[in-house]
Amino acid sequence: METFTLDIDNAPNVRFTGERVANAASFDNQSIGSSYNGQTGRWTELSLYKTKGGKFICHQVGRTRRQDERDRFSGKVSETLEEVKEFFGHRWLSKELYAEASIDDVVEVE
Repeated sequence: METFTLDIDNAPNVRFTGERVANAASFDNQSIGSSYNGQTGRWTELSLYKTKGGKFICHQVGRTRRQDERDRFSGKVSETLEEVKEFFGHRWLSKELYAEASIDDVVEVE
């Protein structure tokens, strides 16, 4: 385990001891493959951590190479996997993160 300090915009940063469970990232300016986000000069990085106390830390970074923009940081401390899925949602990049973390993102129907 290691200590992390994550930047969060418009809220206090988050510091905890734990481990990174999974991460997923899109890429800027790559039209080949499923990781292209469709926007030149911008991409998204998602990370999921688990604290030594058993909580989940969700972190999203919106990166940019554009001179008139700055990176955007958001995060959430979550008690459950349902809260994790509420934060990250269900888009393709989130589903890559869930797959790496072995989190089921399905609705079961009878």
